Amino acid sequence: MTLTTKLIAAALGGGAVLVLTVLPAEYGIDPTGVGSKLGLTAMAQEATTQAPFEGVLEFNIGEYDPTADLIDTSVQGLIHRENAPFHTEVIDIMIEDFGEIEHKFIMEADTTFVYSWEVLDAEGDGVYYDFHGHPASADAADYPEDFEMAYAKGEGTSQHGSFTAPFPGYHGFYFMNIEEGPITVRLTISGYWNEHKEMYRAVKDEVLVNEEF
Repeated sequence: MTLTTKLIAAALGGGAVLVLTVLPAEYGIDPTGVGSKLGLTAMAQEATTQAPFEGVLEFNIGEYDPTADLIDTSVQGLIHRENAPFHTEVIDIMIEDFGEIEHKFIMEADTTFVYSWEVLDAEGDGVYYDFHGHPASADAADYPEDFEMAYAKGEGTSQHGSFTAPFPGYHGFYFMNIEEGPITVRLTISGYWNEHKEMYRAVKDEVLVNEEF
């Protein structure tokens, strides 16, 4: 057999394999019907119904020694490490008829809390609320004049969520009583803050508490 004959034979053999097996199995193309009889076209159909994983799996931290006694590496944005356990408190906030209060948590940037508040025994619309934050007076020069960032506002009898401080300062809740008669807002909160306190309280526009920030 000459070299030319061998090349022609190899090409014909490769073409036969392509037509009889590869095309039916990979693409569902079966001009001879052999692929269907061998069950190869079913393989192609199954492959097309499964979306391929296109992501790249890789570690997003630097190399480390897995035999070390302590691995002290974390990724900002995924884990924010703290030096102490988180706080958990239940705070009952009494608001007089026609009353309004502001309760703030003093937090570092990137610290987080989860919270739920509800108006106990609500009989009407509950409260008008405004969840917002602003820097401390000592840091005010680093921000635009009268800078304040709003996170949520509206009316209701409850709200639940999580919050991460975008900047260091005072972050928390303003509540205005829109029920008839005095109410109590119960705030259940867990997370990280330096301290918290009532910053403002007024009844019928008479200011009773007005703390400096």
